Amino acid sequence: METPLTALQQAYLLGRSDRWPLGGVAMHDFREYRARQLDVPRLEARLTELVQHYPALRTCIDVPRGTQHVRPETTLHLDRHDLRALDGEAAQRQVEQLRARYSHQRHDPSQPLWRIAVIQLAERQDPTGSPFDTLIFTSFDALILDGQGISTVIARLFDDRPLTPTTATLPPPAASAAQRQTDAAYWREKLQDVTTPSALPWRAPLANLTSSRYRRATLTLPHDTVKQLGRLGSPHALLRNSLLSALILDTLTHWTTDGELCVGVPVAFPAADGALGNASSFVAVHYSRYGEDFIKRAQALQDDVLGALDHLAFSGVDLARQLLGQSQGGPALPVILTNCLGWETLPAEAPVRFHDGLTQTPQVAIDIRLTLDSEKNLQLCVDYAEQALQGEQVEAMLAALQRRILHSCQRADLAIAPRDFIDLAHYRHNDSEANYAPYPYLAQLAERLFGAQDGGNALICGEQTLTYRELGQRITTAIANLQSRGVQPGNVVALYLPRSPEQIIFSLACALQGVIWVPIDINSPPERTAYLLENCRPTLVVHGGDLETPIGVTPATLLAQADRAPALPDERTLVERSASQAASYYLYTSGTTGKPKCVVLNNRATANVVHQTQQRWRVTADDVFISVTPPHHDMSMFDLFGSLCAGATLVLPAPHQEKDAISWNQLVEKHRVTLWCSVPAILEMLLTCKTADSLRSLRLVAQGGDYIKPATVQTLRTLHQDLALFSLGGPTETTIWSIWHPIAPQESGTVPYGRPLPANRYFICHDDGSHCPAGVVGRIHTAGVNLALGYLEQGELKQHDFVTLEGPDGQPLRAFRTGDQGYYRADGNIMFATRVNGYVKIRGVRVSLPEIEDVLRRHPAILDMVVVDYPSGENNEAALGALYLTRDGKPLPLSEIRAFATGYLPCTHIPTRFIHAEALPLSANGKTDRHRIRADLSHQQTAPALNACAAPPPNAPVARSAEILTIYWQAIGVTPRPEWGEETAFIAMGLKLPHIKQVAARLNDAFGTRLVSSALLPCKNAREVAALLVS
Repeated sequence: METPLTALQQAYLLGRSDRWPLGGVAMHDFREYRARQLDVPRLEARLTELVQHYPALRTCIDVPRGTQHVRPETTLHLDRHDLRALDGEAAQRQVEQLRARYSHQRHDPSQPLWRIAVIQLAERQDPTGSPFDTLIFTSFDALILDGQGISTVIARLFDDRPLTPTTATLPPPAASAAQRQTDAAYWREKLQDVTTPSALPWRAPLANLTSSRYRRATLTLPHDTVKQLGRLGSPHALLRNSLLSALILDTLTHWTTDGELCVGVPVAFPAADGALGNASSFVAVHYSRYGEDFIKRAQALQDDVLGALDHLAFSGVDLARQLLGQSQGGPALPVILTNCLGWETLPAEAPVRFHDGLTQTPQVAIDIRLTLDSEKNLQLCVDYAEQALQGEQVEAMLAALQRRILHSCQRADLAIAPRDFIDLAHYRHNDSEANYAPYPYLAQLAERLFGAQDGGNALICGEQTLTYRELGQRITTAIANLQSRGVQPGNVVALYLPRSPEQIIFSLACALQGVIWVPIDINSPPERTAYLLENCRPTLVVHGGDLETPIGVTPATLLAQADRAPALPDERTLVERSASQAASYYLYTSGTTGKPKCVVLNNRATANVVHQTQQRWRVTADDVFISVTPPHHDMSMFDLFGSLCAGATLVLPAPHQEKDAISWNQLVEKHRVTLWCSVPAILEMLLTCKTADSLRSLRLVAQGGDYIKPATVQTLRTLHQDLALFSLGGPTETTIWSIWHPIAPQESGTVPYGRPLPANRYFICHDDGSHCPAGVVGRIHTAGVNLALGYLEQGELKQHDFVTLEGPDGQPLRAFRTGDQGYYRADGNIMFATRVNGYVKIRGVRVSLPEIEDVLRRHPAILDMVVVDYPSGENNEAALGALYLTRDGKPLPLSEIRAFATGYLPCTHIPTRFIHAEALPLSANGKTDRHRIRADLSHQQTAPALNACAAPPPNAPVARSAEILTIYWQAIGVTPRPEWGEETAFIAMGLKLPHIKQVAARLNDAFGTRLVSSALLPCKNAREVAALLVS
């Protein structure tokens, strides 16, 4: 008689296909037993009896028809392998091959779906000293039996208990339509805010994993420990199973990025007539670590599971379909918690003993199973997909759970702090602030500038060269004129100046005098500039004559002959000032409130960075620096103090060389520059224009503030083999840089964020402030000597994002909660993951997406605006894009949006692509779907992007990408390939520096423009050239 397959059986069959994520496997149960002098003929006879008795062992499936039937005849799927004649190593190799085959078996559905293997060996001992000479492998497909049924069959195989008569079972009556509708509504409400799959540290997106091998990790807890846990839960009305489940899930949430898990919990009710089969289903449980204390969370979990059992008319397969609609891609329920405590286990006196096992389930990445061994000890078995999770992570989870349970039993308390069970050995490179070593960098600087010895060249800019003595004289004059205007220590001076010798002079004059100085971005729009100046409350504004302010003064005035000599600080004052934690300078950085944030920095932190870096890089007076970082950017502080405090030479590009990478190469070669430090985008411009000899003088290259491309690292290694490479990091709020990584010659792939500088600590934390285990993505927090004092808002010091964090020792400490997410590797290096709170990096500049949205929403025609970052071009570099709604439902001319934006935002903050829509796309949980917007922007990259930094002139020529490509191909002298298009990098086509001049000339002829060669250097592909031409 044929019967139709159940919904669960059909799902298992579908899971055998590798068209589904984590598919290509059967729902399979493998177990390994060991025995000594096993009576194999008796085993065969008993197995024959079982096959005749249980119809499930004779069940076959007709896949095309979607039916199952029971064969009348007995087919014994018993394999024998006699390895007794082999030596130990050869036998072991054979066993491993057989284990690999049987543990991942995929049975033919048209045949009975099980198999048992008996492997005979020469006698040996296991690690516990127990002798054995026989292995028994059992292999069952869950299409015919659930786990409880498999356990029953195996128990009967190894005992002599009479078999209970069974009768043909009828399928359970179908639920009424009303009950099914009621249960469906229950689950919709219960899971409406759930997003799957759970955010565990997957090795790859689960949607990308077509199949995987599986492995098991096991934790054994003594019977007495389990009994003691039960006693701890009893006063709170917690069942033992519920408490164990809560401990497991609560511990596991420390490995998720959001502190939540949505897990499948199998449920099965044994047939009243003793018949075996698979009538199981599963329910979904949503568990969150946040909110209540652990006892209440465990009670809520118990209530959820018990409540779910009253709503089984909406089956597990129905639940999976519902959750797929809320999935971020991949399986709906990749995490399963299986309670096997009620399953039959072999007694201690059985002729075989259980050794190990493995379960694999289609579309499941991790199955946590609670079972008992023959001594009633609890075994927590974790079966996981090797391609989805690292084994070290699974072992760390089990170790944490074991520590947590043991602590609870020792203290008779279920409330155990995470720091007591999460292994934080990855913090071992953190360094206490108490280890800060004072460095009198201002006194050392003064000695270089005002000492008896000249000290050689300090500053070079164009044709101008200043020795240390000459620089010191100009700084003395500047101090005198500042003092004559009433500027005193603690006052604020804003420097609205381009990179120049004058900007250097006034920065140093303020630093030595104890005056707070603020470099202002001269490229900011007028409204932004006004805010920057108003907020910092300056006593004086130094500018080149292009600002209207009653407190302004020009560099020429401050460098004119002073009426009287200045009162220069003595050495003792400078030593104390170098270690001062009072405000010493301000730097503006993007903020999430819609306005730039003014970071208040101090000399003590600056001294630490300068001293530690000079020591690590072995900076001497023989070194030559070049400053290409804007003076309002934190990295430029090391150009200033790192060079001049060491007596080295600092080279500044002349105004006409400011953005000219060809000139940078020439400056490096001419002045024999030894140290280069910049954001990656600027370094890449330098490398694009390098010649065979232009960069040979460099002994160290450091880059930071943005993603470092492995390809850039490989290019740098071609310069010469002794070139030292460093990655630098840390937000402005942690002073210049507070984390670094020396890039070793053998390193490839993603460059680590690194390890903290001395006297600094980095922590990775969940949203509740608890510390993340190694490998788990969380919010990066930093503490230590490098911390800024806070933010200046209208003259007052504020502490936004500076938080009190509980350290690994349980003690409170002041820390900065960055806008970045990352994770610690086991070796103690941090890896960058992403940015939060709307922060992104665009060509090395930190940009706040909410700030841009806030500005663009001020346009009278724009109703709403969402700005995201998205990968652009062949190199997937971060770019800004926007989706906007208008009040009249009609799109705006892009030139109009750009013209509006340039009045309020710097060019780095203006999106290059805009999409008009009638409504914002929403995710399954009702939030703005930024992932979809990001995908839409990526798919529309055939359209030319806006040049964000310039408005197009009237009657601008329309640049056609095909013509541009032809011009480049002709100049390079290359035959075009079919795959080359407007996004293809020119470098990949063979573009070299000598080609640029010819390209510029041909573009000017073709489009009637007047481009200079250097304007083409930042353009990586034809799309960017097209945007340049229309500007």
